[in-house]
Amino acid sequence: MNKKIYMTTGEFARIMRITKETLFHYDEIGLFQPELTQPNGYRYYSIYQTEILDTILLLKDLGMPLKEIKEQLANRDPAKMLHILEEREHQINTEIAKLRSMEKWISQQKSKIHFAMQIDPTAIFIADFPERYYLYAEAPTATDAELYRKTDDLINLLLTVGSTFKNDYDMAYFQHASHIESDKYAVYDNVALLLDNKPYGLPVHTLPAGKYLTAYHTGHWDTIGDTYDRLMTFKHEHNIHTSSEYLEHNVIDSFTAEDPQDYITEITVAIEA
Repeated sequence: MNKKIYMTTGEFARIMRITKETLFHYDEIGLFQPELTQPNGYRYYSIYQTEILDTILLLKDLGMPLKEIKEQLANRDPAKMLHILEEREHQINTEIAKLRSMEKWISQQKSKIHFAMQIDPTAIFIADFPERYYLYAEAPTATDAELYRKTDDLINLLLTVGSTFKNDYDMAYFQHASHIESDKYAVYDNVALLLDNKPYGLPVHTLPAGKYLTAYHTGHWDTIGDTYDRLMTFKHEHNIHTSSEYLEHNVIDSFTAEDPQDYITEITVAIEA
C-alpha cells in the first residue's frame, strides 16, 4: 500500500474537515466508501477520492438529500446534473429574497422602535405622508375571532403573489367618524395590512399622499378614547376638515412591549381642503 496515496479514516476526515463518524455513515449507506478495506477492518481512502467527496459535501450543503446524491453518483449524467443545479439555484435565489425581506423588516422594526422612543404622546400635529397601499377586509361582527380569521385570509392572499416573508406588512384598522363622534372607540369591524409596495394582481387600496392630522396613543387600546378626544378637540379648535376614516396603526404592540401601558398606536386622518 502506497502511504503517499492512501490515508486512514482519521487522516482523510481531517483534510476534508468532516468527522470520522460522517465517513462511517457514508460508507454504511453506500454513498461514499473507502478505496481499500483491510482484512482487519481498517479503512483507507485515496487522495483521488477527495474530488468526489467534495462534490458530495457541496450537494449536501445545497440541501440535496443524501439519497438523491447517491442516485446521482450511481447514474452520472451532465444533463441530469445541470437540471439538479438549476433547481438548487432557484431554491437559493428564493431563500436570498426571503432573507432580504427579513433584513428589511428588521431594519424597519428598529426604525419604528427608535422613532417610538422619541414620540411626544401629548402632541397633536399635521404630518406629511407618502402614498401608501393596503389590503382590506371587513369584519361585520367585530369579534376577535372574525378579526383573526380575516387577518389570516389577507396574509394568505399576500403570500399568493410571492411575498417572501410573512411579516411584509403592518397591521392597521380603520375607525369610522360616526363611531368616533358617538364615543364608540372599540368597534373594530375591519382589518387592513399596510404595505410598502403595491402588489400586482391583488385588490389593493390606496391611501393618498398628503397631509394627515396625527396623534399617538400610549397605553392599552381600551383607553384610546382619551387620545381621540384630544384629537377631535384640536381638529375643531383649528377648524380642520378631515376624511371620515381614521387609521389606527400599531407602532409598539405586544411583539415589542410586555406591558400594555407601553403600547403606542398611531392615529391619522387625511386632511381635506
